[in-house]
Amino acid sequence: MMNRKFLFLSAFLLSVVAAVGCADWKKPAVKCLTDSVASKTAVPDSVVVEKEVPLVVDSIGKSFSSKKGNLDFAYDFPVSGPSPLVDSLRAYLSSEMADAGYVKPYGNLSDGKGMITYYAKTAFEGMTRLFEDDGKRAAPCVPEVSLFVRKRGETERFVTYVSTYYIYAGGAHGMTSEYGVTFDKKSGVRLRNILNADCEKVLQPLLKEKVENYLKQTVSSDDREMSEAELKDLMDGLFLENGVIPLPGNGLYLSPEGVVFSYGQYEIGAYAVGMPTFTVAYEKIGKYLSPEVRSLAGIK
Repeated sequence: MMNRKFLFLSAFLLSVVAAVGCADWKKPAVKCLTDSVASKTAVPDSVVVEKEVPLVVDSIGKSFSSKKGNLDFAYDFPVSGPSPLVDSLRAYLSSEMADAGYVKPYGNLSDGKGMITYYAKTAFEGMTRLFEDDGKRAAPCVPEVSLFVRKRGETERFVTYVSTYYIYAGGAHGMTSEYGVTFDKKSGVRLRNILNADCEKVLQPLLKEKVENYLKQTVSSDDREMSEAELKDLMDGLFLENGVIPLPGNGLYLSPEGVVFSYGQYEIGAYAVGMPTFTVAYEKIGKYLSPEVRSLAGIK
C-alpha cells in the first residue's frame, strides 16, 4: 500500500529541513465518530438468532510538545467485542504506531495507554533529534507531526478504521496522508481485495462522474456554480495518463453507505485539488465487488 508506512513522511521531513521561513497553515481537522452500537430487536423465544457483538472502543491520545516540535498521537483502542476482531485491531494499531517511530513493537497489546505512550514518546524523541542541530533556516519553524487511527464506520458484519498522518516542517503547507482499512467482524481478517481484478476500465464513467462532483463541490472558489468550461479545464489539468482515472493507490475501504475511494495529495492532481474522496453506493458498484465484500455488504 503506497502510504501505509510512515516512511514517506520521514522522507518528506528530511527533505524540507532546510526550508526557509514559516507560512501560515492550518492543521486539518480529523473527524471523530462516536461509537456505534447496533440496536437489538426482540424475537420470539422459539427463534434462535446469533447476537451481534458490537465493538467497544476507548479513544486514547498522547501528546508531547517542546520548542523543538509538537507531536500528537491518538487511536480508538478496542476494549471489547468479537475476540478475533479485538486481537486483530490491537495488532494493527501497534503496527501503525511502530511504523511511525521505527521501533520494536510494544510487548503488551492489551495495554492501550502504555502502548500509545511508548510509541508517541519514541517518535517525539526521534523528531526532536532530527531538528536538534538544524541551524540552516533563517526563521526556524516548530515541526508538527500527528497520527490518528480512528474507527470510521461499523455494521453488523464489518468495521473500518482510518489512519491520518500529518506533518509540517516549514514552507507553505504541511503534508497529509489518509487511508482506511476494513476488517471482517466475525473473523477479524483484514480485507485486501475490495474489487474484482481488472475493473478499472469499466469503472471509468463512474469514477469520472464522482471526480467531477468532487471538483465542483471542493475546488470552486466561490458560491456560484462551476461552468462546464471551468470543469473541463480542471479535469484536463489532472495528472492522468491517457485520461484514465486510476484506482486509489491507498486502496479502498468500506463504509455503511458504500465503497470509499480516497486519493492522496498529488496522486491525481495538484496540491490545490486536495485529496479527492468520495463514496460509491453498493447498488452502483455491487457487481464489481469481490465475493467476500459482497457478503459483508449484504449484496446477493
